[in-house]
Amino acid sequence: MDTSFLLPSLLMLFITLNIFFTLTSSAPLPDFTTDRDALLAFKKAITVDSNGVLSNSWLTNTSICDWAGVSCGIKHHRVTALDLSNFGLHGSLSPHLGNLTFLHFLDVSSNSFTGVLPAELSKLRRLKLVNATSNSFSGEIPRGILTNMSVLEYIDLRFNNLSGALPSDTCNNTPKLKRLFLSVNKIYGKIPRSIYKCSKMEELWLSVNMLNGNIPTEVGNLSMLTFLSIYENDLQGNIPSSIFNVSRLKYIHLDGNKLSGSMPTNLDNLLNLQVLQLSNNNLTGVVSSTYI
Repeated sequence: MDTSFLLPSLLMLFITLNIFFTLTSSAPLPDFTTDRDALLAFKKAITVDSNGVLSNSWLTNTSICDWAGVSCGIKHHRVTALDLSNFGLHGSLSPHLGNLTFLHFLDVSSNSFTGVLPAELSKLRRLKLVNATSNSFSGEIPRGILTNMSVLEYIDLRFNNLSGALPSDTCNNTPKLKRLFLSVNKIYGKIPRSIYKCSKMEELWLSVNMLNGNIPTEVGNLSMLTFLSIYENDLQGNIPSSIFNVSRLKYIHLDGNKLSGSMPTNLDNLLNLQVLQLSNNNLTGVVSSTYI
């Protein structure tokens, strides 16, 4: 049987397979190895592992999805959550965390982290929660976290040493942000007028900082707001009347500023109000003791 006519086809098949194996052998490693490398870089930046959690659990011969504090998605086995709260960790936060592109949940609270919050965190477009409270982070809050995180719902950076001013376009593209906790830091400057763009905001905590200027009237456009805490700053001027039209407000803490003008007298719209703290300002008049 003459098989010569098969030779060209077999030759083409050989060439095709050779190209395929050449390409695949030089192709990038699967995406989950990127997550592994990012976590190992994070571990390398830890100087003290007080409870031995990472040293005993984050082992290279085991799956990262089995590491303490790490959760992975069922479908792609990519890292979706990193919960390291109260692990007794010292060190800095590795910028390689920005490579965990499937991350939804990041909690490094109640540790002893120092240094800055890496700007690379703002690359995490799936991030819904970031909690770094009760550490010793310093420097400015990465601008992108406050301005360009389209699915972010919760930010808690309280009890740190963060400084700098809030970006003037804060909330520019964070439409789902519900809770912004920045109290007990060293943040200065003005409360951005763009704050109203966080239209789903329920809790706004900016107390014990060095904010100055007026409380922008736009705060009164946050119709979902239940908790407003801006006490112990250097805020001046009148309290915007628009605030007292936010019917969902339960707690208003504006004490310890330099606010002036008259005490609010018409609180009829505040149907849910439980606490109104206005002491230690330059206000005149009285307000019902029911709320103080």
